[in-house]
Amino acid sequence: MRLWPLLLLALSLLGLAQDLKAQEEVVRRLEAQTARARALEEEAARRIQTLNRELGRLSQRVKGLLEEKARLEGEIARLEGERARLRQEIGRLKEAVRETEGRIAKLGKDLENLKARLQALMGSLHREKAGRYLPLLRAQSFADLAVRARWVGYLSRQDAALVRTFQATLKALREERERLSLLLADLSQKERSLAQTQATLERERRGLEATLAALQREEEGKRALLRDTLQERQRLQAELAALQARVLAERARLLELKRQEEERRRQEEARRREEAARRQAALRPQVVVPPPPLPAQVGRLAFPVPGGRVLVPYGREGPFQVIQGPAPGSPVQAAAEGYVAGILYLPNLGYTVMLVHTETLSTVYTNLQEPLVQEGQKVERGQLLGYTGGGLLIRPEELEFRVAVRVGSETRFVDPAAYY
Repeated sequence: MRLWPLLLLALSLLGLAQDLKAQEEVVRRLEAQTARARALEEEAARRIQTLNRELGRLSQRVKGLLEEKARLEGEIARLEGERARLRQEIGRLKEAVRETEGRIAKLGKDLENLKARLQALMGSLHREKAGRYLPLLRAQSFADLAVRARWVGYLSRQDAALVRTFQATLKALREERERLSLLLADLSQKERSLAQTQATLERERRGLEATLAALQREEEGKRALLRDTLQERQRLQAELAALQARVLAERARLLELKRQEEERRRQEEARRREEAARRQAALRPQVVVPPPPLPAQVGRLAFPVPGGRVLVPYGREGPFQVIQGPAPGSPVQAAAEGYVAGILYLPNLGYTVMLVHTETLSTVYTNLQEPLVQEGQKVERGQLLGYTGGGLLIRPEELEFRVAVRVGSETRFVDPAAYY
């Protein structure tokens, strides 16, 4: 059996198992990232739905406020038209009042003049008690006297009637002025009431405009937030798609590694069956070929487990010795001077350390805990390599010890007992 191909195969299988674990970790990490990205994308979708609902609500409010504003503006325009009509009517009434007051003033002045005439007449008659009869005394005849008396009485009656007419007209004009004044006051009160109502509606319109501006600013802010959220969701969807593609690719790679792992296990099982077959063959009677002598520079090999004993001799269970140490975790030492050619870890067998001593001599130590040496390191005879107890299928105090020699082009394991 060749030692180097066996070790290389074991090392490659170990690397494959490590790659499989690393790939599973990569897939788990990508799946976790995908789950987080999906959660973020769903959260963005929920935010978009919420923003759309809020924008719909704001749009309805804005629409209602615009309708209310249009109604107020129509009412304000109507009130403004009514106020303009009332102002025209007030102006017309004021003009009528001014005309009436002018007529009253003129009639009052005429009445005063008439009163002055009457007062002068009465005074004259008073001074001349009989003065009103003087025109009669100057009459030349009885007919003249009768005419003169009739005209004096007529003039007196006419003046009194004129005074009464002036007084009635003046009273009617004053009543008309009072009526116009009351009507003017009523219209002025209505105009002031309309002005107050219009001012109230103007304030309400300004309040609506302020509320509308605030809602429009809020709506614009929501739309900006919605645009940002949509962009963020698109970015998350792109990231999610990329992650899903990576997950699919890594899962495919993981499946390939698992297939390789299954192939490795199949090869390992085949190797175990081959090893079992060799062990069965070793139990059959056979011609024992004596091991070749050790190189002169090596001398005798040191027993690998100080204070231990050979529990299973070479060939009974395979091409190795099973050496039992004093206790679990017994120290294992180098059998001769050399360097560390390879270190292999298999959970069932623990760590295996291979030392190369010469071009034709190597030793192998199996069931170690984590070694105290490194690959490529030079070791001395008796140097501590580690402690037993690293495998699951081998008792913690035991060591499987192999000696490999090369004779010509062939490398084979030999009985270590020949070299102690």
